[in-house]
Amino acid sequence: MRPVDIVLGRSALPVLDLADVTFWAEPHPVLAATLAIGPVARGPGGSLMILGYREVQQVLRDPTLGTVDLLARVGIVDGPLATWWQRVMFSNDPPAHTRLRRLVSHAFTPRRIAALEPVVAGITARVLDELPAGGPIDLVASFAHRVPIQVMGHILAIPPVDQPVFAEWTSELGLVFAPVMTSELRARLETTIVALDAYVSVLIEERRAHPGDDLLSALIAAEEHGDRLSRDELVALIANLLFAGHDTTRSLLSIGPVVLLDHPEQLRLLRGDPSRWPAAVDEILRYEPPVLGTARCTLAPLDIGDLHIPAGEELSTNLLAANRDPRAFVEPHRFDIGRGGAPIASFGAGVHYCLGAALARLEGRVALGALFERHPRLALVERPQWVPYASIRRFASVLVS
Repeated sequence: MRPVDIVLGRSALPVLDLADVTFWAEPHPVLAATLAIGPVARGPGGSLMILGYREVQQVLRDPTLGTVDLLARVGIVDGPLATWWQRVMFSNDPPAHTRLRRLVSHAFTPRRIAALEPVVAGITARVLDELPAGGPIDLVASFAHRVPIQVMGHILAIPPVDQPVFAEWTSELGLVFAPVMTSELRARLETTIVALDAYVSVLIEERRAHPGDDLLSALIAAEEHGDRLSRDELVALIANLLFAGHDTTRSLLSIGPVVLLDHPEQLRLLRGDPSRWPAAVDEILRYEPPVLGTARCTLAPLDIGDLHIPAGEELSTNLLAANRDPRAFVEPHRFDIGRGGAPIASFGAGVHYCLGAALARLEGRVALGALFERHPRLALVERPQWVPYASIRRFASVLVS
């Protein structure tokens, strides 16, 4: 049977309203009810949202699909934010994306990431040593915010005195993909990217003059077949790495404790067998993924399920829904560190698969493991609240005793 043409079938699709603030407080029941109707939904403006695991994988792996200008969606088509976004690696398609990823990938080999384990362990230990005495303690500010920026600071050899400022900049940039953009927020974000650009530019010149054993020096020196990164590409790439390496991992390190404290029987399994931590981190990433999703554009007609989608359509993937699709995961709303089964969708797929996935998993395993080993009686003081409209999902705070 020929798929239903999207122009005719769009009106029959269920509607998801991401502008509704109540959705962000508890999205899973809404997503589950929508996914039960079908793997594709639409936004209020008619844009297509891909919810099913199989369909999300299809979209992410399809080489005929292109990236989407996520900032143009919210009216940012010029200025410093738009300029930065056009240079960021994951906003480009092949061959530009292929070139940038090839030059950067040498720094993210399994051997290099494995060699960072003692660095991550040492940073985590120092952060835990500095947790304020008494309570309650905000794990977001005191732990989750600090570990990943210090790891990225080590990798890029950013002076420790400057790392807190970088953490604030990258936290701000995480709001750039919010589905609701106000003029005040845009002004804040433009100030942030200008400051980050200026700092990284100076850092690049210093590292050109005095190269070291760090990622930035390696990127400056990186060359394949006479090809090197330009100054503007380096600035955008460092901002990209800081943003991706800090903001999403900060979310993982703040979401993880909440999920585990909500499931004490699973936490007991971890305490009895620490070798389960890699599986536990993946299950946290499946159960509450830090990244809401991504977007693609059809460059040619495409069939997804019963829909025939013409060229020029924008598709948004929803990783929260895909990771709890009952067609891919048994009892998907149950948190189970022994789950196994289908690979999680949280790091994407295809040519844009997250370059830092191994580093994020390493930080999650080491930092969360150390947190619960050091503080076996950790307990939530109150229910944390999700920050609305944040595509990099986050809690405003996580208060613990």
